[in-house]
Amino acid sequence: MLKYISNQTKILIPILLLSVILLFIASLIIKPNFDHMNQLKSLKERVCYSNNATSLLLSLQKERGLSYAYTVSHNSEFKKLLDKQINITDINIKQLKALSYKLKDKKLTSEIKNSLLMLQELKKVRTLILDNQISKEDSLKLYQQINQSIFASIKVIISDSNVPQITNNMISLISFLYIEDNLGLLRAKGSTILLKQSYTDKEILDYYAIYKVVLEYEKNFLDFSKEKIINQYKILKQSKDFQDYLNYNHQILSNQIHLSPIKWFGTLSHIIYKMNNINNTIRLDTENIINNKIQNMKSTFLLVLNLTILSLITFLLMIIAFLKLARNEQKLREVSDKYIISSMTDTKGRIIDVSQAFCKISGYTKDELIGKPHNIVRHPDMPKEVFKEMWQKIKQGKTWSGKVKNKTKDGGYYWVYANIEPLYNNKGKINSFISIRLDITENEKLAQKVKEEEAKNKKTQVLMQQQSRLAQMGEMISMIAHQWRQPLAAITATTSTLEVKAKLNKLSTNDIEESTKKIKNFAMHLSATIDDFRNFFKTNKTKTSTNFEQLIKSVKSIIDSTLSHNNIELEVITKSIEEIYTYEGELKQVILNLIKNAEDALIENGIQNPKITITIDGNKLYVHDNGGGIPEDIIDKIFNPYFSTKINKDGTGLGLYMSKTIVEEHCKGKIEVYNEDNGATFMITIPNLEDTIKA
Repeated sequence: MLKYISNQTKILIPILLLSVILLFIASLIIKPNFDHMNQLKSLKERVCYSNNATSLLLSLQKERGLSYAYTVSHNSEFKKLLDKQINITDINIKQLKALSYKLKDKKLTSEIKNSLLMLQELKKVRTLILDNQISKEDSLKLYQQINQSIFASIKVIISDSNVPQITNNMISLISFLYIEDNLGLLRAKGSTILLKQSYTDKEILDYYAIYKVVLEYEKNFLDFSKEKIINQYKILKQSKDFQDYLNYNHQILSNQIHLSPIKWFGTLSHIIYKMNNINNTIRLDTENIINNKIQNMKSTFLLVLNLTILSLITFLLMIIAFLKLARNEQKLREVSDKYIISSMTDTKGRIIDVSQAFCKISGYTKDELIGKPHNIVRHPDMPKEVFKEMWQKIKQGKTWSGKVKNKTKDGGYYWVYANIEPLYNNKGKINSFISIRLDITENEKLAQKVKEEEAKNKKTQVLMQQQSRLAQMGEMISMIAHQWRQPLAAITATTSTLEVKAKLNKLSTNDIEESTKKIKNFAMHLSATIDDFRNFFKTNKTKTSTNFEQLIKSVKSIIDSTLSHNNIELEVITKSIEEIYTYEGELKQVILNLIKNAEDALIENGIQNPKITITIDGNKLYVHDNGGGIPEDIIDKIFNPYFSTKINKDGTGLGLYMSKTIVEEHCKGKIEVYNEDNGATFMITIPNLEDTIKA
């Protein structure tokens, strides 16, 4: 189907491929993004658990210190503090258990179960402590085991985190918890030493070992903590309680014991309590990081998801558009193939493709045409020069257009208007030519018929013009007779007088001279009349500059005597004169014809006081008579050939037809007719000299 697709539609293919690639990339982004977001949500739940576990650890550390102090001293004050702390610890245990049920991480769940089992042992430990049935070392050991199990569950969170900021915060938190836990141990060990006011080497070594652990975890804490948390810890270290702790610690290690165990216990407890603020800062910062990460991931996920959905919709719409365009173009190609006469040739003129329409008009099949030279359809009537010029033009990369006569398989012919264009390969070189043709056979046949008819019409028009001319010449002869009648009569009378006087011998020299002069004048008048008629009928096909006043003067000299003989008044009115550039002789014939038609109408209608009025108005001439006008039902037909209105039917019907032909076709003017003032008016308009020059 791709062969039927246009280049414009093929552009959609790389766009579709790009859409597929984008969808694939989006799918690669979405899944990890979605998985990462779920991991962060899971991590958030575990961090929430670790925060509660941390609160429980702090509570247990405090309970451990109080129970240790009570085990050593059985002091009632420690007993009250211990009972109160036990209640706080139980609340934390309850909260931690509620959170543990929500966690779905199997690895973490295993650690939680272990810590919860250890917490169940806490009741027994408390009973043993309160009943004085356990030593201080054993109670410390049992608390330590419980704390370690909780530490273990928190450590799992660190190992599973893949976000560096969160991992660092969790390491910082664990390190800080260990600092707190070991400070609690120091609190317990120091209380024992201070209560006894003496210690063994082993006890001091154990105390020092715990102190070293505190320093190691402190270093680890500082390495992984943020600057704001480190600054918060530095402020704590500069506090009075911390300075007292360092002083008391130095006294214990240097065997300078001058300190109350309760003061020692209180100082360490205050420090551990203040450390909770740092602890909370780390936990809140971790939660904020996770929340921000989740929010960003969610925004990214939604953006990518929306873009993916949009891309998918776009992809589907483009697929639909592509298929629709492909189908439409295939259909268009099929229609074009069926109705458009087209062919394609290689650079040597061999046919490589043709349309069905080409086959239909030529009578050949595709198999008979493909591979053959295109001149298989060349008609012998076509000059070789046409094809030589065509090949020269299209090989230069230009388009050739023109009419071509081709032959059909059965020996017939057809005419086409061909448009041939070169086609280029990827390197910009011509590799083929395509030709689109329009069947103009009927047009050419019609044009030939029109040409033949025009030739016939031209002959007919020449004959009509000759007939009109002969008819007009007949009228002119009649006019000449009128013009000559009086001079000839005068000549006859003069010669008769001379003859009579000669017979009576009364002819004198004076009589002869006078009679000869009269005859000579009459002969000159006759000669002038002949010149006027001869000039009027001169065939002159050259345009000259003239005006209507000159033309009327020439026509008037011919028609005057005839009009006078018929008692018809001729009035010439000149409003304005403009030079015109036209065929003077032909236009005079038209004017004479109009005046003669007016004369005939006046005589035929028996008009009292007949009158013809000629008005000259620049490049317009009006010929009006008072002969009653032309009937409205025939006024539109009077310029038709062989149409005559003369009652005696001796008219040829060519005068007005030829007048219209001369005015409008030869002189490029206009002739019109209308009725007014009880008569007909003919108006002739000829372009003036200025307009003719501009044209």
